[in-house]
Amino acid sequence: MADQAQPVVAAEDRVPFGTKLAYALGGPVDILAVWILVSIAYPFFNMELHMRPLYVSIILMSLRLWDGIIDPIMGCISDNFRSKWGRRRPFILVGSILAGLTYPLIWWFPMDWSQELIMAWVIGFGILFYSCFTVWAMPYQSLLMEMTPDYNERTRVTEIRGYFQTLAGFVNGWMWWVSLLPIFFLNGEASTVNGMRWLSLVIGAIILVLGIVPAVFVKERYYESVNKHQEKVGVIKSLSETLKNVPFRVLCLFTVFFLLGTAIFDSYGRYVGTYYVLNADWTVAARFAGYGTVVYTVFSLLFIPVFRWLSERIGKPRCLAISVALVLFSAATTWWTFNPAYPYLMLVNTVFIGAGYAGLWLMLSSMQADVVDFDELKTGERREGSFASIFSWILKFAFCIGFLISGPLLEFTGFDASLEGAQPEAVLRNMRIGYIAIPVVALVVALGLLKIFPITPQKAAEIRRQLEARRGKV
Repeated sequence: MADQAQPVVAAEDRVPFGTKLAYALGGPVDILAVWILVSIAYPFFNMELHMRPLYVSIILMSLRLWDGIIDPIMGCISDNFRSKWGRRRPFILVGSILAGLTYPLIWWFPMDWSQELIMAWVIGFGILFYSCFTVWAMPYQSLLMEMTPDYNERTRVTEIRGYFQTLAGFVNGWMWWVSLLPIFFLNGEASTVNGMRWLSLVIGAIILVLGIVPAVFVKERYYESVNKHQEKVGVIKSLSETLKNVPFRVLCLFTVFFLLGTAIFDSYGRYVGTYYVLNADWTVAARFAGYGTVVYTVFSLLFIPVFRWLSERIGKPRCLAISVALVLFSAATTWWTFNPAYPYLMLVNTVFIGAGYAGLWLMLSSMQADVVDFDELKTGERREGSFASIFSWILKFAFCIGFLISGPLLEFTGFDASLEGAQPEAVLRNMRIGYIAIPVVALVVALGLLKIFPITPQKAAEIRRQLEARRGKV
């Protein structure tokens, strides 16, 4: 008799470790391609170039709105594509090459241009890059949902990818500091703008090399038995059916509120830390961002296996609730931990964020695969690409809504980058109030939404039994 305290994945459902590793190596591509620009946008454009926060928000939102157009189209193309190599792998191969070649173009604008022209350059080449990146990203994210039919093995696949994505996040967290190193000085002064120009070439090369690996070494398990003979579905119909999926809608709404809160916590919080705690010292602030990244990475890596283990005992929704609670605690304590007299106290918040995010990213990806099974039972179709595209856009959109709010919110507080460390006391107080209020409210709503997510471990097992009785095992 199997040990009930230790769920066992059937041998036929297991994904070989080499395949898990090959898929996981693509994880850093997603982090580097999307989140470096998002995380460094305000230090890059506002702090150094003195671009208006509103313009920074326009850049980020323009690229996310373009994602909202191109992601679903690419997801549907991927779902409907048929070849002897499968639905996903050809696009993953071509997309990684195109994305690696176009990424540096975003950063190489003429430095003497006006703010408006720089904004137009970044948006234009950003649209070009993200169009190429989507060719890779939608099939790659869809592939995760096709690697195993097992509820727990899906989390184990995501676990391996989570380690690599966390390490890529570590690189992301130090990017601001690295860009200010003396090797990138411009006219004898530290320059994030010049640093990111040269670093973008390295990032582009990483995207190209690592992005190819899943295309070569990961098989499409569902393709021959299920997908190859499935009728093609148009974009509008596919998106309509996807959005009718109740568990998916709940998961999307949860993600919007969670990431809305944490995006403000990340972007807006960088200003509170830099200008209130560290007296506008960029060099020290960049170093503290690096310290925070170390703390975040360590605790995220520590808690990834903890949440994987826990999910096999209490289920994914409950694990996700614990993740939210950890981040909520962090957000609720910033009034006391962001203290100019004790700057290192800021790192306490990062401990809880690192632990919470470990559970978040582990559960969300795995739960998407369960949602696709639910949808297949209802519609008879597997449209991983449509689900991946909408959810990917929701992720990026929710983050950028937070960044969009951060820009006008900063202006509303009276913040002026040209004043540097001479911000009025009232401005700093207003910044601190916004920093705690908005994330806490958003995270409480996210926690409430989890209570109505319907796919429990028992429900997932029942869905699988019904699917296999209807179309056989994969």
